[in-house]
Amino acid sequence: MNDHLAYDAPTPKQLADAEAIVQRFAAIWSSPVADELRALMHEETRNLIPPMKEPGDREAVVEHFRGILTMLPDLKIEVIRWAPVGDAVMVEWRAHATVQGKAISWTGVDRFNVRDGRMYEASVYWDTRGLAERFAALTGQSQ
Repeated sequence: MNDHLAYDAPTPKQLADAEAIVQRFAAIWSSPVADELRALMHEETRNLIPPMKEPGDREAVVEHFRGILTMLPDLKIEVIRWAPVGDAVMVEWRAHATVQGKAISWTGVDRFNVRDGRMYEASVYWDTRGLAERFAALTGQSQ
C-alpha cells in the first residue's frame, strides 16, 4: 500500500474532539454571528476560505464572515455528514441564503485540524465559479 493512501485513524480523544467541534460548528452555523466564530478557532489558526488568496488568522476569518453575513444576513449552514482523519475533520455542508428575494443553496466541505478542541488550520472548498455565476444571475450583474 502506498503511504500517501494510508488512513490515519483518529485516537479516541481525537474522535471525541472531532464530534464535539462538529456539534459546535453545526450549532453556530445554524444561526451564525461573526464574533461567535472565534469560539471554534484556536488563537493560532490559519484558515483559507474562498475568495481569500492566502490563509487568514482568527480575526481575518471573523472579518471575512462579518462581510459575508452583511451581504447574506440569513445565511445558515447545515452539516450533512462528517468524518475524522487523525486530528483532521472533514465536514460536508449545505449553505442556505436569500439573494434578491430568491432562495439559494450550495454545498461545500470544510477540512480543519483540531487542537485543544478548536481548529488550528482549515481550508474550505466549494464551486466558487458556479456560485458566483448564480449570484450574478440573481443580482443582474455580469461576470
